[in-house]
Amino acid sequence: MKQGRRTSSVGGWRSHLIIAVSMLFAACPSAWAHHQTVRDGPNVGIAIRPITHGEMLIIASYRTRILELAAREPRTDPTLRRLAGFVSLQYFACFWGLIPGSLTDEASPFNECSHAYVAGTRDLLAHMIAMPGDQSSAKALEAQTEAELASDPIFSTLCSNSRQGFDSGIIVGPDWSLLLAHPPTILTLLALIILVVLNLRGAWLLSRRRLALRSTTPSVREQPEPTPLS
Repeated sequence: MKQGRRTSSVGGWRSHLIIAVSMLFAACPSAWAHHQTVRDGPNVGIAIRPITHGEMLIIASYRTRILELAAREPRTDPTLRRLAGFVSLQYFACFWGLIPGSLTDEASPFNECSHAYVAGTRDLLAHMIAMPGDQSSAKALEAQTEAELASDPIFSTLCSNSRQGFDSGIIVGPDWSLLLAHPPTILTLLALIILVVLNLRGAWLLSRRRLALRSTTPSVREQPEPTPLS
């Protein structure tokens, strides 16, 4: 009985280990992938227009609303589904926008991949506006973004990634060659690693505590039977 419980506890610890390691690799899906380079020939998926550095800052703030609007679209088409899927996967590959400077700093390893998911978001909104049916909500979002862009000339700013188009069939990973020159990214990744290690340690301590409690608590079968009253 105790051996079975010990095996179960060890199995639980291993499960926590696998989950934690999987979370780390899930957060780094592009650690082994190269960033997109200029390629010849036709697109694999849908061509996505370049987006300026300043425009990206505005569109990024509407990403969730645009995706929610696309999810509520009563009639979808392949282009909408591909663009929405690209934006979601690209956002995942960019660490969910958690790395400081990924939107604002062109020296960030995550700036190029951020351009990709925000450019895809902008084209997704534009495609919904062109679709048949009542697209008043999409047009209202476009009007809001255009008003914000027109409010400040800084939003027309260009950067090194502002002339690059993208392909919905190619997920763009971080440019790891820029990592050592970008301290905010290094610090954030170190914090992520520390968080995973702490989670692993917490899971290990919890499994040890449960094992100790189970080994000191007799089971129902092992408890002595009460002495009958005379």
